[in-house]
Amino acid sequence: MNRDYKSKKTTSPLFLISFIVFIFCLGAIIYICFIQPYMNTSTLDELKGIYYKTDDNGSDIRGNLEALKGINEDIKGWIKIKDTVIDYPVLQSAKDDPEFYLYRNYKKAKSGFGSIFLESLCSIENPSKNIIIYGHNMRDGSMFGNLLKYNDLDFYKSRPTIMFDTLIEKGDWKIISIFKTNTLKAQGEVFDFLKIDFEDSDSFLNYIYDVKVRSLINTPVDINKDDRLITLYTCSYELKEFRTIVVARKVREGESPKVDVEKASINVNPLMPSAYYRKHGGTPPKINGFLNDLNNEKIDWLLE
Repeated sequence: MNRDYKSKKTTSPLFLISFIVFIFCLGAIIYICFIQPYMNTSTLDELKGIYYKTDDNGSDIRGNLEALKGINEDIKGWIKIKDTVIDYPVLQSAKDDPEFYLYRNYKKAKSGFGSIFLESLCSIENPSKNIIIYGHNMRDGSMFGNLLKYNDLDFYKSRPTIMFDTLIEKGDWKIISIFKTNTLKAQGEVFDFLKIDFEDSDSFLNYIYDVKVRSLINTPVDINKDDRLITLYTCSYELKEFRTIVVARKVREGESPKVDVEKASINVNPLMPSAYYRKHGGTPPKINGFLNDLNNEKIDWLLE
């Protein structure tokens, strides 16, 4: 007996929905991981092409920030750390909109990468004692993502200085501290590291002491009461809402920018937020305070 069967193929609605979701997620991954980083890099490369000049050997030399003022008057500086991707313009928005560049590029267009930008309360024209610079820690390591690598002693030894030029001055800065801190009160006392100016020399040196006892690396850089600082700030993920902070002081007039990195060492017991000890164990170091340690000759970084 011959029978003809007509087969009907049907596609279930659940399969179609799953397929659409898959395509959407795949597209989102491609956009976030490949297209968006490419667009960000391309946009910044346009600005670098204007900013950088080359010498007779074809090497980049420090650019002229004046050439960028006509592009965006909010461009106040340029920051670079050698052998990293940190090579960016530094912007500053108005005080009434301090996070304008958190998710905008130098063209003021929306961007998940945002920009490297100054604390709006800091002054470049009348330089603040401590200039605070923010940047995202991106998945691809761009923006300030490379700051997390300063956990490693060898990484620090290869990059102990930061170039940060402004419209007012060109400058190299020697790193004095790399530390982790919390921003949530539930994790312990929140260290007030975002200080811009100081009442007097004593308060400044006490602040230096506070960042030094927290540093993951003992940096062989001296400090005096007249020094100025930059503080680089980015997100960190040791615990919820943690931050990685890098503090550097300006190379003084007539001083060599070189650092004797062979004298650098790992700090075996830096001061960490209390939540860190609750999770990982350990005991915080005994902190006696700047004056006590100075009187007991335990301060080796102060240049009188």
